[in-house]
Amino acid sequence: MKKVLYVMIGLLIIYLVLCLAGPSVIKVQRWTSINASADAIKSEITDYNMFSQWSPWAEKDTAMKSTITGAVGNVGHKYEWEGNKVVGKGTMELTKISTDTVAEKLDFNGKGVSDVYFIFKSDEAKTNLTWAIDMNIGFFDRGMIMFFKGKMDKMLGGDFEKGLAKLKQVMEAMPVVKTYRGYEIKEVLWPERNYYGKKGTVAFDKLSAFFADNFPKVFNDAMNNKLQHTGPPSGLFFTYDEGKKETECAAVISVPDGQTLKGWEKFNIPATDLALQIAYYGGYSKMADARGAMADYMKEKGLTHNLVIEEYLSDPGSEKDSTKWLTNIYYVIKGGNGSVNIKVQ
Repeated sequence: MKKVLYVMIGLLIIYLVLCLAGPSVIKVQRWTSINASADAIKSEITDYNMFSQWSPWAEKDTAMKSTITGAVGNVGHKYEWEGNKVVGKGTMELTKISTDTVAEKLDFNGKGVSDVYFIFKSDEAKTNLTWAIDMNIGFFDRGMIMFFKGKMDKMLGGDFEKGLAKLKQVMEAMPVVKTYRGYEIKEVLWPERNYYGKKGTVAFDKLSAFFADNFPKVFNDAMNNKLQHTGPPSGLFFTYDEGKKETECAAVISVPDGQTLKGWEKFNIPATDLALQIAYYGGYSKMADARGAMADYMKEKGLTHNLVIEEYLSDPGSEKDSTKWLTNIYYVIKGGNGSVNIKVQ
């Protein structure tokens, strides 16, 4: 009996040593070259409604159920799936979007969280795309995983290769999207939104100070009044006066319908069937070219706008690299089925 116990203890010690020596992270990555712009590929990847078109796992369970939540193309956009034994169950969620990287958090039904990355490198008219995963391995799994590391790379890497091949096929079958000054402009629907904040006529060079002063105040008041905000801090721009170098604008947060925030102005932006959108990466002082792209597009299409909305999705306080700051710029077009109403609370 003692011999059996000694053997078991010895095996346990050997396995613990293997766990100490085993990998804490396994990285699998594959890459391909796609004849499409990085922005176009990024739009496809960050819209989970499109995932089934190129997912390497969709064909493994055609009856797989999925639920998609959150704003398309924004951090927090989530895909939940439940399928057969092959595809399993879990969630993936966008955690970072920058000029050259899209990051996701992948959770296999509580069995482990992994980090997934898509890395973009533009090369003339094509884009080199890398799809990578860092699988975090728990301590007591590291001994066993040492014997399966190569097999996992071959199996998961094969899925990545199939997915990238499908994505390449999907992207290269799309019509070439015309860009304006290097920006892709999308025509989108604008849902009704209510905002609270402060309006003023502000010199161009004082805009940063105006927003930096008012955003914390309106957020704090919202929190103190237990008011739920439904989106990122935003700027509403009603006029641009290039001669005077000033703009009539408002620093605001969006709130659900029916909620109020006393002491701040209310801005109701009704739903409209036509707004233009640019996903802009870069510092706020360099947005003039994106606005110029909008002007070029509207001139070509014979459109005019009555409001500009900027959604600031990046936090300059936590992200020091301004090239990674993401701002959604919307131009609400005149002639749609809505007009801008401003109410003072």
